[in-house]
Amino acid sequence: MVIENAYLEDIQRIWKENNSGYISYESNQMAVKDEKMKQLVWRENNTTMAYAIVYLGRDFCEKDGYPNRIENMPEKVAYIWEIVTDKRYIGKGIANKLIEHIIDEYKGFSIYSCIDLSNIPSLKLHKKNGFKILYEFEEKDNNSSLHAMMVKTN
Repeated sequence: MVIENAYLEDIQRIWKENNSGYISYESNQMAVKDEKMKQLVWRENNTTMAYAIVYLGRDFCEKDGYPNRIENMPEKVAYIWEIVTDKRYIGKGIANKLIEHIIDEYKGFSIYSCIDLSNIPSLKLHKKNGFKILYEFEEKDNNSSLHAMMVKTN
């Protein structure tokens, strides 16, 4: 079951215990404190198993520090800031349920997500749910990783 804007301590715990280096501490802190961010947690049997953060602003590229190569930015956008599943529950379809919830919740929106291309499970998850690569870029950070900005027109 998805619960919105609650269990922020669980979000931070899951990020800390399960982050594989794709999401910075600063980015995670912004995600739980920014009023334009919607926190979604997946809970079963009183246990938080995964979470997703959705940002509802057209300035998501700039806010997340990515190049904006989106022509004719739609008025209604939702940006998947992060999705993280607790290691104990990976492979049980929970991240897929969160993406399906986001797609249902934001009908009529263009839904964007930026994926590190070395994160194969996330790339497969997004493609499975109809996301298409809009453009690729290299992030100039410590490891200069290749990313893809993906979109699903809903």
